Amino acid sequence: MSAQKYEFKSKVLEKKPCSISMEVEIEPSQTDIELKSVYESIQQTAKIPGFRTGKVPMDMVKRNYSDVAREKLIENMVKKTVFSAMEKENFAPIDMPVITNIDYDFGKVLKYSFKAECQPEVKVKDYKDIKIKKEKYKVTDANINKNIDVLLDRNANLIVSNTGEVKKDSFVIVNYEGFIDGKPVEKIKAKEHMIDLGAENTLKGFKDGLVKAKKGETKDIEIEYPKDYLNKELAGKKVVFKTTIEEVKEKQLPELNDDFAKDMGLESLEDLKKKIRESLESEETRRQNSEVEKQIIEHLLDKNKFEVPQSIVLQQKQYLVKRMSDYMKSQGANDEFIAKQAETADKKYEEEAEKNVRLSYILNAICNDEKIEVEDKELEDEKKKMLDSNPTRKDDVENYFKENKANIAASLKEEKIFKFLVDNAKISESEKDMPVK
Repeated sequence: MSAQKYEFKSKVLEKKPCSISMEVEIEPSQTDIELKSVYESIQQTAKIPGFRTGKVPMDMVKRNYSDVAREKLIENMVKKTVFSAMEKENFAPIDMPVITNIDYDFGKVLKYSFKAECQPEVKVKDYKDIKIKKEKYKVTDANINKNIDVLLDRNANLIVSNTGEVKKDSFVIVNYEGFIDGKPVEKIKAKEHMIDLGAENTLKGFKDGLVKAKKGETKDIEIEYPKDYLNKELAGKKVVFKTTIEEVKEKQLPELNDDFAKDMGLESLEDLKKKIRESLESEETRRQNSEVEKQIIEHLLDKNKFEVPQSIVLQQKQYLVKRMSDYMKSQGANDEFIAKQAETADKKYEEEAEKNVRLSYILNAICNDEKIEVEDKELEDEKKKMLDSNPTRKDDVENYFKENKANIAASLKEEKIFKFLVDNAKISESEKDMPVK
């Protein structure tokens, strides 16, 4: 391809902080020069019966390859003028411009339009002295006891009920068969299926229908499935479960003593309580940090509103939709349901994507203003932490850092940015007892 530079006319159709639309016109005196070069290039590889490759007469090349020449000419002229057109406007694109409205025929003016995007100029305002309300929860004995209750429940044994009567928190082993409009449904059938009536995800109909029933009893339990139920065959349908109670079981909690603590891998009951307290306090610290970070982000987004490249917003939106889709698939949702959810939440995802992109520009600008960088020593320290946590996987850690160095550095930089913002914020603290959940 020739290094020839061409004269052209250009005008701005629309210019925004992050985008520009332009129109370019190139006279025949310029396109004819490139057209000659294009035909000469085509002639070198042209294949026409009766002629050797590269020896086809030019008049026959023009007759047989005019369409190819036209497309190649347009391609070449756009490449050789589009960036020069943007340079005239001091516009630095972040990606290839989108070419539209191409109008050209041999001997006539070549016209085309294009749209391109650039990085926004970001000058961050009000990122120091951010007012933050930090609510601290104090871990109480009630919180510790609640966690111990959960541990006891998780380590309970199931024993056969002495009474054989179903309670609201019983474990019931049943045989059942489902019927819709009096007809059996082959897929709704089970033998010796255990139902935890105390579980939140157990259908309410089963809880209501089985409580106070007894071992050996057979009951018809009608359940109306929600219209938005994931299984479309059952959504909005009334199903009658002919259910026989084979066995009723209940939980037997272990005794709360030093032996229980030892079963948990600890020395004593006091040691167990201490570990629970430490875990709750650590979790509370993470919650506080997350809440502070959330307030900082909301403040920065509220005080710094500017246009961002829509192509990058679209990429972020697609990422958010895919993340949602992957999660819902893992939960058993079908493609139709996922598509409907994505359509319903389209505006929400677009707004979230715009905020994420704008926040990234804000944080990068703060980095530049405050000269926040990640030193090599900080990366080495991070690697050492991982090696200390995985002493038998040295090669894996080394490979991970080699392949993900840029991402690790970006993560560390973000941590440093938020530390800077927190250190320079005005934080008012209050404290109260942690709620018992």
